[in-house]
Amino acid sequence: METKINKLKEIDKTKNPFKVPDNYFAQFNEEIMSRLPEKVYVAPRPVPLWDKVKPWVYLAAMFVGIYFTVNFLTRDGDKAQITTEQSVTDTRSDTFQPVDNYWSTVHITEEEFYQFLEDQMVDDGYYDYMYNQYYLN
Repeated sequence: METKINKLKEIDKTKNPFKVPDNYFAQFNEEIMSRLPEKVYVAPRPVPLWDKVKPWVYLAAMFVGIYFTVNFLTRDGDKAQITTEQSVTDTRSDTFQPVDNYWSTVHITEEEFYQFLEDQMVDDGYYDYMYNQYYLN
């Protein structure tokens, strides 16, 4: 171990032991370029029109499919509603007017509504469950 340390002490620290050849960096680029093989130019392949348009065609097909799906689903519901309204009007008198909104014909006060909700909670036992959940813990 001491021999290695002694050898390090013998090295002259004022002189740099590493040297670069003269004009090395001036000729560096030219020498590297001369060592590289010649690059073969490959002409770019022409892109067909279909490859350029394909994503847009797929996008348009997707939107057309969504349109027909939504249109199909909404029309089936309309036909079913029309047939049920027609059957109801056929079975009742001619003076019956089909109502689109059920809640527009219901006349109930706010107190009656809250009383109904409270009765449902008491009957189903939810009132006791909520009371025990929040007040006894």
